[in-house]
Amino acid sequence: MVKKSMILCLLLVACYGQADAARRIAMGERFPAIVLPQPQQDQQRAYLGLAPGATFSINQIEAEVVLVEILNVLCPHCQKQTLPYNELFEMIESDPQTRGKILMLGVAVGNSDLQIEDFIDIYAVDFPIVSDKNFKLHTAVGGGPTPFSIYLRRDPGKAAVVAGTHLGEDKDMADLFAYLKETLSQPVSEFAELPTDEDAVDTTVEAYLPAQQMAERINKSFGQFGPVAQFAELKLPSQRRVYRALVGERPLFAEVLARSAICDVCHDVHFYYLFDAAGKVVAFESLHLTRHGNVVWTREETSKMRKRVVGGYLTTPWNFDPEVDAISRATMTSAIIFNSLDQGTTIMQELEQLNYLNMETK
Repeated sequence: MVKKSMILCLLLVACYGQADAARRIAMGERFPAIVLPQPQQDQQRAYLGLAPGATFSINQIEAEVVLVEILNVLCPHCQKQTLPYNELFEMIESDPQTRGKILMLGVAVGNSDLQIEDFIDIYAVDFPIVSDKNFKLHTAVGGGPTPFSIYLRRDPGKAAVVAGTHLGEDKDMADLFAYLKETLSQPVSEFAELPTDEDAVDTTVEAYLPAQQMAERINKSFGQFGPVAQFAELKLPSQRRVYRALVGERPLFAEVLARSAICDVCHDVHFYYLFDAAGKVVAFESLHLTRHGNVVWTREETSKMRKRVVGGYLTTPWNFDPEVDAISRATMTSAIIFNSLDQGTTIMQELEQLNYLNMETK
């Protein structure tokens, strides 16, 4: 039986779109029915057995076992994983007992179709890769770094069941192939029990600053716009970290973000931004942002991002274009920032429902 606390967490994520779930998906759980864009090539769609259409859910794939690799094309370990996974693909396709019954699919978090095409060409990837540009599947499986592989066992008429996972590079393809082949002969009931709490990996990212220091820094940022009154951290059902104050007779808000890095060798992403009651972003501040090599952003790099986001509205889509919006050598961090702002509609809805957008609310 699913615990009440787990149900509450899932409801909050569904209603308010929190950046990261608190735990990574584990063996025995049902795979989420997230809609993804179909592969662009007919051969890849045929490999997955997909009917013509623009989108699909991984649960629609009728193979008995599906290996889903959550990746990012800029992640060094994801790049290195392509060679052994090509070897695995060849093992599966060369064995009559596994061909068509075990399939492989890459899901590229925060990457555009063009980035994926380049990745497939450069690393000669044999299996299809589709985009999770808006982080929806990544969030639904618990967030966290990549590469993250999930082994799914089909359960006809129901969502597929997780039959195993692997975080990071995996080089022993003989063992993995043997495991996937064995999974073919095992009934779904072998896996279809929820894991214990000990099995679930916590993916929560700790706040970068202690609560008191964070509050002081937010208060100071508010003060740049006028006298600050009624400063407080809001207690929201979604548990998103939002502060509010009356500043120069108008309400201003700040949301603090602590997001997991996409890549397993990168630092987590920490920043905050200020916005007004109309959802207009009026300030952007780095807490800990890094680029390639985990080098901390310079003031100039933070300033460039500030110019990209200040003036935008949380109530409109934030479509990340790596060619335009990314800080040089910090594309993954930039994508996470834009994805966080793209969830602004839900925070505005929550604040409105709780009447926090009203200047007279105390």
